[in-house]
Parts: sequence; structure tokens; C-alpha cells
Amino acid sequence: MPVDEETVLRGIFIRNDGPPVLVLYGSGMGIAGIRDLLRSLRDAGYAVLCCDYRGTGYSSGRWGTSRYLDDDAHILFQWLRARTGRIDVGVIGVSIGAVASGPLLTRHDPPAAVVLDRPVDPRTVIHRFMAASTGEVGGTIAEWIARPTFDFRLHECLENARTPTLVVLPEYDFLLPPGDAERLLRGASPHVLSRTVPGGHLSSHLVKPTLWRAVLLDFLDRHLRPGQPALGGRQVTPDPVGVKEARLEGRILTVEFEAEPPPVFTLLLMGHKQNGLIRLQDAPRRLTWELSRKEKRKLGPLFAVRAIPEDWIPTVGTRPYIGGRRLPAAR
Repeated sequence: MPVDEETVLRGIFIRNDGPPVLVLYGSGMGIAGIRDLLRSLRDAGYAVLCCDYRGTGYSSGRWGTSRYLDDDAHILFQWLRARTGRIDVGVIGVSIGAVASGPLLTRHDPPAAVVLDRPVDPRTVIHRFMAASTGEVGGTIAEWIARPTFDFRLHECLENARTPTLVVLPEYDFLLPPGDAERLLRGASPHVLSRTVPGGHLSSHLVKPTLWRAVLLDFLDRHLRPGQPALGGRQVTPDPVGVKEARLEGRILTVEFEAEPPPVFTLLLMGHKQNGLIRLQDAPRRLTWELSRKEKRKLGPLFAVRAIPEDWIPTVGTRPYIGGRRLPAAR
């Protein structure tokens, strides 16, 4: 859809009989990185719009500050209303997409329901993201350079929200740790609810995908399809195997399972600075690795380890291997 002479927003629109939902994805995800959510919304009967932001993916144009994200969200929201002729439009913003969704909460004609899925705080996200990769000095430099581009306060939007809003938080998020999340929600409007789901930033859909999906869909159904029966995809599946103990002492990582693990599965390691994934095959009940110094710095201190299904979809912040390389064989 054209915005101005140099800007055209491009993406996909999935037609359906149900209410329309606008999806605003997180930084670096792209439409491909959010396809599991788009598919879930389609299967639940919703019409879905998801586009690349200006200057990214298949969309043309340039952006300078976070206000351009706000503008794109507003343009896409208006287009979806006009295209479908409906006012019961929902919005899901994931990570930085939650920042783009913020101003929609305070419109005089806001969406009928908004989900802020694993949001970040624009005031701290640049520092925390870069510090996880380059250390505190790099985080401070990046924050100083990027500060003019993020001139937005999400907590003010939550304080003035005029529409039902669900904030979905992971059990531990290295980009929005519990203290930051508490400050973000402090003083929030009565329209705002929060829900915590297992996992870390951009990995909640990996730990218990059906639970994460049900939280989002149940909220949308309540406000966009009241009184109608829920469709499929809500049954919460069990973990492949429970983790009895996980600890990181020095550079030694030890993981013990509650039962004999399945032949093939994946471990999600949630650190206070980064997430990591390890594929395992024919693993014993107790595993031990020695991490490199770089891996130890990025992963430690360790928050939790979860066993997840093999068919995970990688996303930003959750890498196939810790520190960008395959771990040595477990012993």
C-alpha cells in the first residue's frame, strides 16, 4: 500500500470470515519469522494483515525515529479497517512491534483488542541488547548513538489505554527483566491485563507453543468473537521431558532430566543475557558440557533450562547454538 512518493508498505493479507487482526512483528523477524502466529490466527478464523515496516524487507522508504513505526502501524490499522469494512479489528505487536502498537491504545477510536506480546521498553532495549553481545561499554555507546531514534514512552500508552489490552510476558526476559516489566506496568489503565507464560524473549512459543497460542487466541476471542466457540490449537501439550536440575558452575553446564529423554529433542537455555538452543539426539539422563569463556559470559548467570519439541522455529534472540557455534559433544 502506497504511503508517499518513496514509501510503499508490502506484506500479506489473509482473507477469512472472522474479524481482522493486524500483526506487527519484532525487529529482525520479518514475515517468515512470524509465520507460525499468522497460521494460528488463520486457523482460528481471523483475517490477518502483516507487512514489512518501511525500509525493511519488501517495503520501500526510509525510517529515522521510532515514530515511523508508529506511523506504519496507524496506516496499516486504517487500511485494514477500510479494506474489511469492520471496526472490530484486533492488533498483536511482538517485541518492538509492541512499541509500534502503543499509540493505537490511546486513539479516540482504538482497536477492539490489543495484545503486546513480549514487549520491550524503548528506554532500555538498545542498551540491554547490545550489552548482551558486546558488554556494558558497547551497550552504553549503542544507547548514546541510538537514543535520538527512540523518542517514545510505552508506559505512558499503557497508563492511558482506552481499549482491552493484554501484555504477555515470558518467565524471564533478558531484554525486559522483571524489574523493568514491573515499572512498565506500574500505573497501567484498568483496561490492561498481564499474563506470564513459560520461556524467554521471543521463545515463549518454543517452550509451550499451544499454551502461548491459547493465551493470545482466548483473549482475542473474548473481545472480537464473544459467545462463539473457540477453534482448534488450544490443547496444551506436555514437555518432551522434564528438567530435574540445571546449573552452571564456572564454565561447567550440567543438566539432569526427570526421566529418560526422547531420541531427538531440543534444549532451550535461558540466560540473563541471551537465549541458546541445543539439539540433542540419544541423550543420557545426565549431561555435562564445558562452555568457552565467551559462552559462559553470554549465558551466565543461567535462569532456566527447558526441553522443547524438535520442530522449533528459530527467531531473533534464540540461536541454534550457544555463542554461534555447535557445543562439543555431551559426556
